[in-house]
Amino acid sequence: MNIVRIRSSGPSGRRGHRGTSTSAEPRPAPAAASRRRRKSGAGRPNPLAAWRNSRGVVIGAVLAAVLLLAGGGTAFAMDKRITLTVDGESRTVHTFGGTVQEILDDEGITLSERDAVAPALATSLGAGAEVMVRTGREFTLAVDGEDPAAHWVTALTVGEALDQIGMGAQALSLSEERSAEVPVAGLSVEARSARHLVLLRDRVRLEVDTNAETIGEVIEASGIELGEHDIVEPALEEEPLNGMVVKITHLTGGVQTKEVPIEAETEERENPELPKDEKKVVTEPEDGVKEITYATVLKEGEETDHVLSEKVTKEPVNGVTEIGTKEPEVNPNVGGPADSLNWAGLAQCESTGNAGAVNPAGYYGLYQFSLPTWSSTGGTGLPSEASPDEQTMRAKKLYDMVGGNWQSQWPECGVHLFD
Repeated sequence: MNIVRIRSSGPSGRRGHRGTSTSAEPRPAPAAASRRRRKSGAGRPNPLAAWRNSRGVVIGAVLAAVLLLAGGGTAFAMDKRITLTVDGESRTVHTFGGTVQEILDDEGITLSERDAVAPALATSLGAGAEVMVRTGREFTLAVDGEDPAAHWVTALTVGEALDQIGMGAQALSLSEERSAEVPVAGLSVEARSARHLVLLRDRVRLEVDTNAETIGEVIEASGIELGEHDIVEPALEEEPLNGMVVKITHLTGGVQTKEVPIEAETEERENPELPKDEKKVVTEPEDGVKEITYATVLKEGEETDHVLSEKVTKEPVNGVTEIGTKEPEVNPNVGGPADSLNWAGLAQCESTGNAGAVNPAGYYGLYQFSLPTWSSTGGTGLPSEASPDEQTMRAKKLYDMVGGNWQSQWPECGVHLFD
């Protein structure tokens, strides 16, 4: 600040008060002399009087300048330098604002409900303070193939986002690096959680936590070297599951190969041109051959053969057999199935329904059997002495024996079988 000092001297040569003389009050005589001097010097300028008249103006101007400079210093003292960091980018701002809210207003920053600011908006700030603003952004995370879950975070990196949703400490395999940026537009990330597996090899137990995608990757990461024909269960390409036990078995004997037949199948097809139920071989079945490679392994203390690979060297040829569906031609003189006929109608016509009827011509019972005919159906004794049920059973048998040719047995009454 420029300081202006003003020196003023009175008639005695000492510093005096502004516009104040140190001389005594004037006397009449000197006054008259003064008048004479003014009269004798009329028309000439008085340098001392001119200085006295201008002195008040100069002093007033200087005082005004001093007050202006003092006011400017006060305003300068109210200006504060604040470090404002928005989404990781910092800049220095000059502000007269007193609170965080006022500073943000000065900078044209409007916060949404998903944004974050520190310190709080109502916090009063001094010079050199720091204000941090984070913009809300959507962070979508899909874990182990489950449906993605969306989270609103103010994090700038994937690692920060995981911390904000409470998953930062979990052992996750991520599709993005933890240091990767989460832009304001949002970010989707896939994650695999660690699985706890047990590896058993030659009765040695090894427990591992892994994010690997296959059993083969788990074994490789564990430092286990597999032999060419070592057996791994589940298979190397299987997905590891939490709590899974993986068994690794070494060979104890040499590798051997054998051939086994592959049984051919026979396909049956209907042929409407062949008589019903008649069979005709169209193609003979031919078995195939499969080559099996196996080795002796030690499982649970016992040696056993384990198949290493299978290869078909000859495909089987399936056979084809036709089965006839053609119904036999119907003889108009031959009736239908015996059980479906009207045997009571036949008995009524032959013997008026009398099971003990005897015809002197040598015919007996309900259906007037001759003794030779009765015997041919397996009957014993006289037909008329057999029960009605047995007589009907043997009449049906006789009907089947003659192929339904009822006319040969009951030429007159047989027609009633179809009533």
